[in-house]
Amino acid sequence: MAERNRNNKGIGETVKRGWNSKPAAVAAIVVLALVVIVVMLSTLLGVFAPAKNDGQDAANKPTPTQSTPTSIDGPCNVSVTDSSTTPKIPTDLTWKTGAEGLTWPMSKSAGPTKTVDGFEACFARSPLGAALAAQNAIYSQYDTSHSVAASLNFYIADSKGKAANVEGTAKSSNATQMRAAGMNPAGFTVDAFTKNRADVTLVYSNPSTSTGYVGIACSVQWVDDDWKLSVLDNGELSSGNPTTPSEGDFISWGGTTQ
Repeated sequence: MAERNRNNKGIGETVKRGWNSKPAAVAAIVVLALVVIVVMLSTLLGVFAPAKNDGQDAANKPTPTQSTPTSIDGPCNVSVTDSSTTPKIPTDLTWKTGAEGLTWPMSKSAGPTKTVDGFEACFARSPLGAALAAQNAIYSQYDTSHSVAASLNFYIADSKGKAANVEGTAKSSNATQMRAAGMNPAGFTVDAFTKNRADVTLVYSNPSTSTGYVGIACSVQWVDDDWKLSVLDNGELSSGNPTTPSEGDFISWGGTTQ
């Protein structure tokens, strides 16, 4: 599986290095593909961070654990049926359709399970619940029931970088561009998990990459009885570079993503 890379390299350095050390001819093709990816991913909550993030990622990264998470009393209190970091996809998984036909996964058992303040919320306090919450939070910008700003303000945890993220994403969100690029939720990996925080990589289909997929790292934290998307202090979603996992390197959502 493509290793998750949390570093401080910017877009220019990413393209320059090409993520590999193949001969120049092959590298040129890879660079071209990466340029296309960068354009598409710029609409997804600001994937890249600037050159400095003051070591925030290293300080916040949770320690992997296999401890069984448990629900607590609160507005959600969702039962946990699978605490594995390689969970099975529930049989009740369905797909919600938003702007331009973009779809994302949902589960009646793992989340969202309730409506809070008009927003679909309440995810299981488990690796699967964390992955579903992260995907739902990012794609909430394509939910036609709410404005982009309103959705992100609900799904992003309060932090120093929240306002910058909401403002930047509201300006750049482009469902038509995403649809035209063929980017759809394909699956995920759980890279680290504790009962209060999880690091996940959300995998999307992308015809522009050598594997047909691109992985985007992000984090969620447990706040007020539910998972909320965590952004960096500068407002970016992640300081790491996108990865190009192959089929079989990640847990597939299954079903239809079209």
